[in-house]
Amino acid sequence: MKIKVLIKTTLLSLLIISYSCKEADDVAPFITIEGNEIVDHVLNTEYIDAGATATDETDGNVTANIYVENNVNENMVGEYTVTYKVIDKAGNEAVPSERIVFVYNTSEGYIGNYSISENQVYPLDGSSQYDIMLSIDSLINNRIGFSSFAGDFGKEVYADITDSVIVIPFQVIEDSLNVIALQGSGKINDSIISIEYTQKEDTVTSLWNAELIKFQ
Repeated sequence: MKIKVLIKTTLLSLLIISYSCKEADDVAPFITIEGNEIVDHVLNTEYIDAGATATDETDGNVTANIYVENNVNENMVGEYTVTYKVIDKAGNEAVPSERIVFVYNTSEGYIGNYSISENQVYPLDGSSQYDIMLSIDSLINNRIGFSSFAGDFGKEVYADITDSVIVIPFQVIEDSLNVIALQGSGKINDSIISIEYTQKEDTVTSLWNAELIKFQ
């Protein structure tokens, strides 16, 4: 009887010792971002995130438990954040990791101030010269905007760029007194834009050449 009691006591003591030696899990998982932490992404193209992995000292690979907060709007120019979070079985939360995504218009290199010279070649002779600002569209990639056009009309005119070709799609600009219809095309590089366009006001259509030179 004493032997049985001794064995039970010994086993109980071992269990108590084993339990007391077992450390509590208070170590949080660690997140590793796949790919670059800062990403430049082209406007109007699908954004596919590279993701992240996570490991835990006790639970091992916990990548499947990662929660992702992704606010990237691939159809709007801007700065966005992708945040990765994970918690292990013991409730320890990893330090969140972030990826910064810049959605950009690929024609942003053309932004700046330009001097524009316009010459009418049909049906009359005429010319004008003034300064404008060129901006980019935040919703449509490779679309730019001139702050003024058509003899400094004072209304924005937009254009689309494909490689070195620039096109002014048919558009109507107007103020309280005049309505003008425009369309044209030409060439563009880092410092000079050349455009031939038609301008229709009332029933009169005129042909113009415009050259824009970027201020350095």
